[in-house]
Amino acid sequence: MTTVRERVIERFRDLYGRSPELVVRAPGRVNLLGAHVDYNEGWVLPGAIDRAIWLAGARGSRPLLRAASLELGSGGAVPLDRVPGPPGEGRAPAGWIDYAAGVAWALAGAGLAVAPLDAVIGSELPAGAGVSSSAALEVAFLLAWREIGGLALDDLAAARLGRRVENEYLGVQSGIMDQFASLHGGRDSVVFLDCRTLEWERLPMPPGVAVLVADSGVRRRLVDGPLNDRRGECVAALEHLREASPELGALRDVTPAMLEAAVTLPDVLRRRVRHVVEECARVRRGADLLRGRCDAGALGELVRDSHRSSRDLYQVSSPELDTLAEAAWSAPGCHGARLVGAGFGGCVAALVDEAAQGEVADAITRAFGARFGREPRFLDCRFGAGAGLA
Repeated sequence: MTTVRERVIERFRDLYGRSPELVVRAPGRVNLLGAHVDYNEGWVLPGAIDRAIWLAGARGSRPLLRAASLELGSGGAVPLDRVPGPPGEGRAPAGWIDYAAGVAWALAGAGLAVAPLDAVIGSELPAGAGVSSSAALEVAFLLAWREIGGLALDDLAAARLGRRVENEYLGVQSGIMDQFASLHGGRDSVVFLDCRTLEWERLPMPPGVAVLVADSGVRRRLVDGPLNDRRGECVAALEHLREASPELGALRDVTPAMLEAAVTLPDVLRRRVRHVVEECARVRRGADLLRGRCDAGALGELVRDSHRSSRDLYQVSSPELDTLAEAAWSAPGCHGARLVGAGFGGCVAALVDEAAQGEVADAITRAFGARFGREPRFLDCRFGAGAGLA
């Protein structure tokens, strides 16, 4: 069976009549801990996974981005001398090519030259499943343009530009976690990131532990949707809390005592803040455990608590995600499981002993099938290296 890397190269040759000058690999990510706290300037614990977006590319002859996808067909051409503005500003969304157009727009806005680019992309990541295929796509184009154009763009600057694409071009009010994890991942390790200071470190996972990703098959669209609603609730809660504590910079600064004293905070907003406060504490505790080469069981309990909080306090789970997580919890060899990404659909990631992956998958399949009459799909993966030329 040919690999995605081989297929994007072959498709590039078919489309453009020449060999690509480069191949970029940009991985997806699983956020082990740190649900919905990156845009609240908190701490997160994601890892790049060993499944990725692949891009074969070469400098073009005209000021255009020409791009095609193995899965989705031609994306068309984007003029680089007049990159289209964000969707909704006089034009309708154009599909996946908007992510690439957004990268060109962000690069140009940063004063960086955007070289003509011919590209073909292919994916090992399910779209809309919460493993950050969109951020991986942005990172792939960022690195392709960096290489083709010789741009002075380090990985941190690239992550910031990727976030700008999401926030200002696509209208998704996410944080920097996804792009950062895709760029900074390491084999068998996760990234402990402070989303305010952007200080970070790689921490090793417990040995013998794999990540089993179970896909509910439920897809969600985040633009103008529930993610932006939750972001708005966090903004409203922060404004309310600042009436008593004007020094607060973000919800990460809220203490349990502050929350307890905020007796007039509406119940819905209280639950959102409590999730953020407790999730930040879980992330920091998880990082401490990993620094001490913890056993997987201690980390897994934090992962379970994160899912419960995402379900009950932040309310971003679903019956499908809860069924996947609870079935994993009950299976021998599983240390913990939680929804990944924004939630509302997509996947659950389970920390499992390598030898138990099959048994855990079987238990999940039986429980999910009994309730929903269909089988989930699985990605058995490990935490792996960050994005780069391949």
